[in-house]
Amino acid sequence: MPIWLMGISFPVWSEITTSFVVASASYTLPAHTQEQMDDQESEIHRLVENAEKEQDGGSALRRDALTKLIEIAHSSDSELKCYAANHIRYFFNNFPDLEEDAINAVYDLCEDQDSRVRIEGYRAISSVSSVEHKWVKRNSDVLVQLLQSDEPEEVAIVKTALCDHLDMDPGVTLGVLCDQIIPPEYTIDEEEQQIRDRLRSLVIAFLKVDAVEAIIRKYTKTPGTDTENVLVSQLLTAIRRLETRDVEVIIKDLLLMMPCYIPGSPRGMDLLHVLIDKARSSLSVKSNDLGSIKTIDFYISLAHFVAIQKRVASPVVLLRFYCTYLMGKPVLQRFSPEEQLILAGRLVEALEACEEESRLRPQICSHEQFSFLRRQVVDGAPNLLEALHDTKLESSVMWDTLRSLLLACKHRKEREDWVVPFNLATSISRFQAQAQQLGPGNNSDEIRVLIRSLTETSMSQASSSTTVDGDGFYERPAHLPARPQMGRPLLKRPDMSRPSHTNTSGAVSNSRPAIQIRDSGSLALPKRSLSSGETVPQIKRAKTELTEERQLTPSLLSRMTMPIPGDAEKAWRKRGGAGKKRADDSSEPDKHPMSGYSIKGAAAHAERGEESRDPTPRTSSLLDRLNRSEGVDGGNRKRHRGKA
Repeated sequence: MPIWLMGISFPVWSEITTSFVVASASYTLPAHTQEQMDDQESEIHRLVENAEKEQDGGSALRRDALTKLIEIAHSSDSELKCYAANHIRYFFNNFPDLEEDAINAVYDLCEDQDSRVRIEGYRAISSVSSVEHKWVKRNSDVLVQLLQSDEPEEVAIVKTALCDHLDMDPGVTLGVLCDQIIPPEYTIDEEEQQIRDRLRSLVIAFLKVDAVEAIIRKYTKTPGTDTENVLVSQLLTAIRRLETRDVEVIIKDLLLMMPCYIPGSPRGMDLLHVLIDKARSSLSVKSNDLGSIKTIDFYISLAHFVAIQKRVASPVVLLRFYCTYLMGKPVLQRFSPEEQLILAGRLVEALEACEEESRLRPQICSHEQFSFLRRQVVDGAPNLLEALHDTKLESSVMWDTLRSLLLACKHRKEREDWVVPFNLATSISRFQAQAQQLGPGNNSDEIRVLIRSLTETSMSQASSSTTVDGDGFYERPAHLPARPQMGRPLLKRPDMSRPSHTNTSGAVSNSRPAIQIRDSGSLALPKRSLSSGETVPQIKRAKTELTEERQLTPSLLSRMTMPIPGDAEKAWRKRGGAGKKRADDSSEPDKHPMSGYSIKGAAAHAERGEESRDPTPRTSSLLDRLNRSEGVDGGNRKRHRGKA
């Protein structure tokens, strides 16, 4: 429909375009030009056909044919390009000096604007690799890049060509594919990173969907082949460098599908160690953000899948990692209550797997090794039980996990003569009320019996303490080493009838008695002279039966009635009196102190030249001695207190 503008009619653009297309379609080349093209195409066909019949591979005719094919691969005629793509392979390996030009011509065909030409170029890559295997690696790399095509039909042809290259040389082709999966060690820009990420996902999808069957049944069927070594080593390297995005697919859909991953295989152990290293490195990052915790849980779940669910690796390694790195309270608190419940469940599953291995395959987990691991789990059980109790999520998983932990405690108690510690019994008893309300199912009766058997003995032992040598210590649990016997100092009672001895020079002999040896062989520590203001430490006495020696020893009450020389002296010194005045005012100057003189007192006594003699003990009450102290004080007591 024409457009009227200022009284003039103009045709619309669609009509102009349609007219142009119709004219172009109806346009035909001049007869002489078409004849020339037909003659040229016929000439090329005759040249190629005659060259193919030539027996001498390096003849000039065959060389001319290859040169002509390389030339028409860059022409504008799509038919000639397709013809070149289909016939280059027949002459490619006869002329090494032309190989580079020929392969570049094929690559150019793969980038042609015409889809038909591109498809023939993809097929030409496979044909060239089939006649000359040294080009397999380079051509595989080109085909991997061509997976990014947006045309589904062309992508299907590229995948077929890649499968052909896998048949030609599986080790080399798989190496090229894995090179695209492994992230580079150097830093790349954001645009290149996006390209590599997209290409990596395409390669993994190709291996998972299109090539996995051939990999399993043909290339890795025999364990220990070079193809298997290349694929496994490259994929493990990729796992070490990759983030979590593609790791799960590589493990579950590629590696574990291979025949070499069987229970107890070295391949499985290598994979488990890689995953544990990734989890350990994530744990070393002191961060509680959600991304870090998700990364830790991701690798732990994969390690659990490999060792426990698939059993392609020893569960001993995994359980040892759990006990060393995950049972601590600070680590558990980094996870949410739901995640703590999952971790506890994985740990008891690993313990049960180790117990099964110790029965069926002791070469993987010996009985001694399992006993050691069970002790580690039980020692860390209070933290796990606290996590279970704090989840507030009563579910079958929680009760099953609790039951497994209680069974581990029970087995250790029965088989190792072990007593449940008080803190563990306390943690277990917290579930008693919940267990009483637990309905049928979830092993409710068994859980209640386990709780009762593990808590009653420990609680009763904790409530009824026994004494050791009368010291009132609680009896130590059987699993702890024996408490060392501490020798108490022998209280040497002074001989009230013997004074302290002085040497001829007036110096007082050492007032500290030597270390005394008891009849039982234990050492008695020497008594220490006390300065003013110090208090005598109270020493607990053992509750023993009255022996003849104890019966002859005076009691505390009888000793209090005895006169103790030096009481007035001590009282005077405490009240600030001088040594000389104390000697003059003392009511019994000839008495020697029970524990010996101090240095100043001994010197004053030596200056007076007093002779030691055996005084007759005179009984007096505590009140009498206090009154004498008041008399010696001379009325200065109140004044002294006022100063204080």
